[in-house]
Amino acid sequence: MEIGCVFLLIIAVENLYLELSIIIVNYRVPVFLEQCILSVKRSMQQISGEIIVVDNASEDKSVEHLRKAFPDVQFIFSPTNIGFARANNLGLAHASGQYVLFLNPDTLVPENTLSHCVQFLHKNISCGAVGVRMINGFGNYLPESKRARPGLLNAFFKLTGVAALFPKSGWLNHYALGHLSIQEQHPVAILAGAFMMVRKTILNQLDGFDAAFFMYGEDVDLSVRVQQLGYSIFYLGDACIIHYKGQSSRNRTQQQNRIFYKAMRLFVQKHYRLGGLLIPFIFLVQWMAAFRKWLSPPRSVMPMLNSVSSAFVLGDLVACEHARLLINNRSKPGIIKGCIGIQEKALSQIGHLSELSLLCQQYDIKQLIICVPDLSLQEATQLMTRLRGLFFRFVFTGSDSLPFNN
Repeated sequence: MEIGCVFLLIIAVENLYLELSIIIVNYRVPVFLEQCILSVKRSMQQISGEIIVVDNASEDKSVEHLRKAFPDVQFIFSPTNIGFARANNLGLAHASGQYVLFLNPDTLVPENTLSHCVQFLHKNISCGAVGVRMINGFGNYLPESKRARPGLLNAFFKLTGVAALFPKSGWLNHYALGHLSIQEQHPVAILAGAFMMVRKTILNQLDGFDAAFFMYGEDVDLSVRVQQLGYSIFYLGDACIIHYKGQSSRNRTQQQNRIFYKAMRLFVQKHYRLGGLLIPFIFLVQWMAAFRKWLSPPRSVMPMLNSVSSAFVLGDLVACEHARLLINNRSKPGIIKGCIGIQEKALSQIGHLSELSLLCQQYDIKQLIICVPDLSLQEATQLMTRLRGLFFRFVFTGSDSLPFNN
């Protein structure tokens, strides 16, 4: 009895000094969630912390097996879909870390990212929140990683597609701060909710996200409110995550579009003195954006395995065979054309990048499947940003998860 009391006391004391609480809201993406948790656990090895998963009424019971697979992760199940903001707040009520990271489930966190962000907040007490450089599955930089505060002109350029034509312009692409280096650290106005690390004391003052935002806009609103308390927020371009982006809502419906523009109207009315007068402008931009989308061909966020003609696996022979079996069970056989062996888990063992690029061209390789930890996620992100045009998937040792969307 006494031993049990001492054990509980030790746990309670440890929880008082947790550095980081990570909150992940899941909605019907269990395979992405599993890989996200695996990557987070690797990135937390030098940090005291906890992982909290809030399942937002997925209704497919797909997360049940993850609760058994990760007994040290706290799972919270909402009986209804309460939206992204309220679901994060539900997780926040159970968080005990000095810092809180709001993280999307369709992300992978390299081994050095979390410690880098925590150390930055430790050293910069005037900074209230940080975000990082985000890349997609092709290694392309995601411009929403750093943003300016929404305004009449930059919103117009963004939503009408003008900003995309001038990505490095500080004026035409001011919303994405196109003039700032993506590799460096900068004070910015807005962070992305896909990866947003905030001091817990600030979140307590603000009561977390504004629950009036069901989905979209809550990260913009929170960024503004953090700064209203007198804190700065920073974009850390020297830290990186992989964000497959939009897997929970990759097929945005008309209803979701309405939610998006409703969030825009809510933000404008809340933070701008003449916000009500801007509502007609938002409706105009909404119709212009819809027309532009109608003119544009549909794009796939993640290419389907069945649409990929061939792939290489980077890993040892055991990992390569494991990946081959996974793909053969879920896609057409023969998609893997070979395994590029990696010894001692070093990027240098892959060989010269130009040779790998030529090899991919020779065999019409469309994607690389990385075996973790044969190649670390940190090394993989370096590879992704240098080998463009290839899609990257990951297989973790001891896991059968492989994100795909057949």
